[in-house]
Amino acid sequence: MFRVMVLCLAAWAVPLAWASPDVLLPPGASVDDSTPAQLSAEWWQWALSAEREFNPVSDLTGTHCAVGQSGAVWFLAGGFGPSKIRRTCAVPSGKSLFFPVINMMYRPARGYAPMSCDETKAAAAVNNENAIDLFAEIDGVPVPDVQRYRVATPSCFDVYARIPEAQRRVNGFPSASDGYWLLLRPLDKGTHVIKFGGKYNRNSDAYGRMIQDIEYELLVE
Repeated sequence: MFRVMVLCLAAWAVPLAWASPDVLLPPGASVDDSTPAQLSAEWWQWALSAEREFNPVSDLTGTHCAVGQSGAVWFLAGGFGPSKIRRTCAVPSGKSLFFPVINMMYRPARGYAPMSCDETKAAAAVNNENAIDLFAEIDGVPVPDVQRYRVATPSCFDVYARIPEAQRRVNGFPSASDGYWLLLRPLDKGTHVIKFGGKYNRNSDAYGRMIQDIEYELLVE
């Protein structure tokens, strides 16, 4: 995520690296009436619904990328905490893709005083105020101005909504998400490479120095 005969020629000469990938949807665009803000909450519910052994976010190879996937949108994972991960993943054709460049989720913590929804949203946002070096690349084409794709959940949600209540270790409401998310149209069949990541630049033990560096080789079938 430039400047009428001569000017048009100059525009055609803009390097490919300054053009947005054709599959990238603009900020705020939706898929099947699901906005990026809604999808970010669903992504976190998906991310925390699988056991760690089979969790797509913990997965270092892509073996478990299909776990918990459903509907028109296919989620790609970052990593829990600082992560440098390379995955290979088979994706059904016709699926839109949604993934975090870098992001935070905040939820109630066991043993701490309850927080309001506004307090929870503020806690989820704080590191993203200091996000730097954000990048995303789709089949070799960088996404310009990734900062435009910041998304925050407008209301709080239950991050454990996919987990049976009897299996929940803590209360999942109120939870909130804030970060930088990209939504792609379905990719053509074949092999595609997607890279994304960034870092936080804040003095805090709460992931204030987290770095994400993720690469996917996607086999669209």
